[in-house]
Amino acid sequence: MKLNDILNNLFGNNPPPKPPPAPAAQPKPTVGFTVPPDCAMQVSKVVKQFDLVARSYNLPIWAPQSAADHLHDWGVMLAHGDLQSASLQLLAADKSILYELSIRFEGQKPKLGLVDSANGVELPVLDRAAVVGHRLMIQQNGREAVYRHLLRMTWRPAEALRKRPGDTFASEHARKITGGRQTANVHVGAEARQRLVVTQTGEAGYAFGEVPAKGWKGIFLHRKFAPPGFQFRIGQQLLAVCVQTPRGLQARAIQPV
Repeated sequence: MKLNDILNNLFGNNPPPKPPPAPAAQPKPTVGFTVPPDCAMQVSKVVKQFDLVARSYNLPIWAPQSAADHLHDWGVMLAHGDLQSASLQLLAADKSILYELSIRFEGQKPKLGLVDSANGVELPVLDRAAVVGHRLMIQQNGREAVYRHLLRMTWRPAEALRKRPGDTFASEHARKITGGRQTANVHVGAEARQRLVVTQTGEAGYAFGEVPAKGWKGIFLHRKFAPPGFQFRIGQQLLAVCVQTPRGLQARAIQPV
């Protein structure tokens, strides 16, 4: 042992032991927010309907975020009373709106006995080549400052685009699956109108027709989708928007020629 080591041991001159390392700084806890179940259910209904339209046209409507991000943000907005409506718009090459599904959060009490003639989303038959873009839109009540820190995405004002002249009709499906707490309208450009011929009539205001130019047959018609007091007659010619549904082709916005 060296002399210095001996002296240090004898006279207590050993350096003090090094202190243990300090624990790493912990991140500050963040305030969590859980979307209420009813709000989560309502926005999930909207996302599912939009997703079906998107898959029909092979459109990545949720990119660059995700459907989960939209579910979260819309749920936060709805929970804070700041979500009037959500809309999916399909755009033409000139940036006009070819198609729009707009779903409104009405906040009504659930209703029973609502009818869904389509038993699913009413998807107008459009020329897929004409759809070159899309966008998601929301309408708010101006309360975002209260909950902005809870959102996953940044929401900004959008450019106003022109809707193509055409037809607008209510979505029975959106109303049915939410018990009337949501209502929805579908707008579609006039190029989606087809010329139909009535081939069969029945009781309770329904009929069937065909589109000779396309070879489409067995199209379901109902007078509730026509002007008040309308009556179907075999051989009658009509203009209507044909929608694809889980129950087959149906007609909306029916008009006499």
